[in-house]
Amino acid sequence: MSKKNNTSATKGIRLNRRAITFLFCLLISVFFWLMMTLSKQYTISINFPVQYINFPIDKVIANHLPENIDIEIESNGFNLLWYKLKHKNETISIDIKDANPLAIKNHYYLLSNSRIDKLTSQFNNDIKIVKVYPDSVFLNFNKKITKRVAVKAKVNITFQNQYQQKDSLILTPAFIDISGAADVVDKINEVETIPLNLKNVTNSVSQKLTINKTAALKFVELSQPTVQAIINVTKYTEASIELPVEVDNLPLGFGLKTFPDKISVKYNVAFDKYEKINATQFRAVVDFKKIETGSNKLKVLLVKYPPDIKAIKINPEKVEYIIKK
Repeated sequence: MSKKNNTSATKGIRLNRRAITFLFCLLISVFFWLMMTLSKQYTISINFPVQYINFPIDKVIANHLPENIDIEIESNGFNLLWYKLKHKNETISIDIKDANPLAIKNHYYLLSNSRIDKLTSQFNNDIKIVKVYPDSVFLNFNKKITKRVAVKAKVNITFQNQYQQKDSLILTPAFIDISGAADVVDKINEVETIPLNLKNVTNSVSQKLTINKTAALKFVELSQPTVQAIINVTKYTEASIELPVEVDNLPLGFGLKTFPDKISVKYNVAFDKYEKINATQFRAVVDFKKIETGSNKLKVLLVKYPPDIKAIKINPEKVEYIIKK
């Protein structure tokens, strides 16, 4: 039995050696085939994002320019493979100064293939540019104007119980400058920020907001892309106060008595302002001129109240009355 086992083991070793030798030879063959293949010259087309440079200071583009171009490049396989791996998504610059005028005023054109020398300088020396698509780029210029517009903050905010926004949202700056063609800029009166959603807020917020580059702003330059928003948040408590009902616009010789003659005002106030609120800061009135035929009630108007209170509720909202002469 031992002799048979030894014989089988020997055969297994020989087979393993043969398999390893075969794989090694195969790898060597593939390597040399790959080396010969990559050493050959090839022409491939690569799509590049475009950056246009050297725009005239006093003009803007009124038409859509190609955002990408296709460039046919020639080199050996090694260089092309290395270039595609290392320079993926590389941006190509096109100089607007190279544009030639057309017969129509403020209309120009660029012949991409006539500026291959400039494009070639953006590649390494082993890469040759064969052709560029599109071969022509047309540019329509308009006079640039600048206009100041308001910034509208799009903020959706919810608070935890007893917390509220203390005052109006503060934007810095509240206005920005936009520049572009007159027919585009004239239609824009404000810009909005990208919506911001905040939930269960208990503390004041200072947040950078980005201007929303909508389709209307596509051909417009912004003096700045962001603004700073400040939202002051504080803890509130509910309070109430009783006020006498006064009468406005009462004619001479007349008297008016309301039932009831006092009303209750409920409101929310910040904790740090609670002790500072008193009845002298309020005034509740009914207006004699608002009397309607067939009605024996007048609406109570809160014509004076502290600016620090929120969520005001009057009870009752209307009172009965009698007129005395």
